[in-house]
Amino acid sequence: MSGISSNQVRDAIAEFLQTQQNKKLEPELKRLDKAEKDNDIDAIQDVKEAISKLRQKYALDNWMANAANKMAAELNFGTHIAKGVHPDSKGDNVNFRDERELPIGLIGSQTLGSLALDANGNAASLPLASFFNVLVDEKSGLTLRDLILQNHAALAGAFSTTPENSKAYQAKFKAALSNEQSQPSTDERNKQLLWPSTENAAQTNEYTTLVPLHPSALTHAVFQKLNDIRYSEANKEARDNRKKKTAEQAAYVSISDLAVKKLGGTKPQNISQLTSGQGGRSYLLPSLPPELKPQREFSLSKNQATIFNNSLRYQCYLGLQQLFIVVRSVKNTVEWRDQRKEAIDVILAEILVLADKVQRQYVAGWSKDYQLDMAEKYWLDPQRADIEGEEVFAERRESEDWARTIEQNFSLWLNDILKRKFPSKKYEFADAEYTEWVREMRDAIKASQRAGQGVFI
Repeated sequence: MSGISSNQVRDAIAEFLQTQQNKKLEPELKRLDKAEKDNDIDAIQDVKEAISKLRQKYALDNWMANAANKMAAELNFGTHIAKGVHPDSKGDNVNFRDERELPIGLIGSQTLGSLALDANGNAASLPLASFFNVLVDEKSGLTLRDLILQNHAALAGAFSTTPENSKAYQAKFKAALSNEQSQPSTDERNKQLLWPSTENAAQTNEYTTLVPLHPSALTHAVFQKLNDIRYSEANKEARDNRKKKTAEQAAYVSISDLAVKKLGGTKPQNISQLTSGQGGRSYLLPSLPPELKPQREFSLSKNQATIFNNSLRYQCYLGLQQLFIVVRSVKNTVEWRDQRKEAIDVILAEILVLADKVQRQYVAGWSKDYQLDMAEKYWLDPQRADIEGEEVFAERRESEDWARTIEQNFSLWLNDILKRKFPSKKYEFADAEYTEWVREMRDAIKASQRAGQGVFI
């Protein structure tokens, strides 16, 4: 049991009743003020009688007796409500309690540490739901509902000046809150899902009937969280300051792609207490299929002779698309040539990044089991030269001009792509272009060497 005192409970109850009373008294006090200014004796008497009745209504013993004996019987409490699915449903609400954790990536009512309690029924009795949600201890976050369900000792004598009555009211409140039902009922207006219980359910007619209810507590938590983010004073100030040159600028939150579902029309209180507090609105987050982009992971086959193949083409997709745009142009200006060089640089960067990935992720010596051209083995498996027994590999890697072979392989590969892509222009990709691609690759190699990142980045 938490260290909450009886005085805390009594103070919280007294403050609730005073607040409820003040709401009703405000219009009557305005009427009284007008009547006194007009010196209307009859009106003054009528208003004073109304004020007296209101004060009697919200006296502890009177209000609690009405709440326990009438309101509690007229309300149907739960975290999941039937009327959220159809406003005319007469199905039961359900109190959901499940401490099992959901798989990563999924959220539900059990994700929340504490579920707000919703209620519907006679709208005139809804203040009882607000009463149960009264915060007793700010530090622990405990409400009257929590204490009632715990049979907390601090509740002794809190609901009436007569101990016996207080105990009886507490029992009725707990029964209403628990909403324990051995056979909850549904309604023809609620949706139903038939879940097959066996593999041949269609033949044996063996199904479990599922009746989804509106997750009122969860939608309420989402509604409050989004509103706190969107309409907080700090967020509002930061958003307003963007238009002021002299104001201090700060980041602010903007949430797009939100839809609003309206329940209950002009009378959301007929749906539930929480729905009424939200003005009938519930936020809907985007429920869209994912945008799947093809993921072509580069992999080396033991039988391939070179990495300059179609698989590499996919890895260089962006740079090649940029180059294709330039080739389609008939211009031959300085700007056009700069754009072509930029596209080639993108392609080379993509290739060198891929080479670096292979060099870092593959275990040294992996190329011994592959049919790659030796020049490409020298390139992609440089750590093999440090392995004991690979002295010949190390010596040839140092003595041979294998980088020249890489330059040539790249140039042939790129020219072949362009000829296939633009068959009508295939004769344009001749020795001059081949030589240019060789030079570009050589420059890229030198640049990577100057950066101190090995032969290739």
